[in-house]
Amino acid sequence: MQINRVILQTSLLKELTGFYNAGLNLHTAIKNDGEIIIRIGSTELVFKQVSVADPFYHIAINIPANKIEEAKKWLMARVDLIWIDDYKSDIADFVNWRAKSVYFFDPAGNIVELIARFDLDNKTEEPFSAAQFLSISEVGLVIKANEFDESVTGLLKQYQLSYFGKQPPLPQFRAIGDDEGLFIVVPENRNWFPTDKASGIFPMEIQFEND
Repeated sequence: MQINRVILQTSLLKELTGFYNAGLNLHTAIKNDGEIIIRIGSTELVFKQVSVADPFYHIAINIPANKIEEAKKWLMARVDLIWIDDYKSDIADFVNWRAKSVYFFDPAGNIVELIARFDLDNKTEEPFSAAQFLSISEVGLVIKANEFDESVTGLLKQYQLSYFGKQPPLPQFRAIGDDEGLFIVVPENRNWFPTDKASGIFPMEIQFEND
């Protein structure tokens, strides 16, 4: 699955513009009326200004399979990495997924993850930079707890999607898609890994392609 465009809401558009543009060196950020558009590899990330709430989301960005340590060092000069108690490290080692990740918050409280997936043929010897943000590969979807199973089943059928082969469905966690693109589906108020921040339901739009 390829995630082509993700449209999220924010009450901190100015702060996000500075963070993604100057802080993360994603200089393709464009400010329009009430929104910014950020090119992250093959994905367009859009933030739209709102004033009535403080929405926050979870996204993951694929990086080359051999660059997690370099990405960590690069990020440490720009953000505070989230410590991961489960791994006693700021790098998560997802053995079953054959992937490693680092996490940080952006100024709006969005939980951003850089993930290196070892089964993708995308290694590079170039020094790490924002140019190696390859695509948004995960978007967190939050569903009301009492509608969780029914809504996930409907999502699978409506868009002809399948569960991620490396992650069996769990009662409060479903991964749908593949290494190129995943929906991480959780019930409302479940903490987003690796934080103690409970998930919330906020408006979003996702444009994606599914073979």
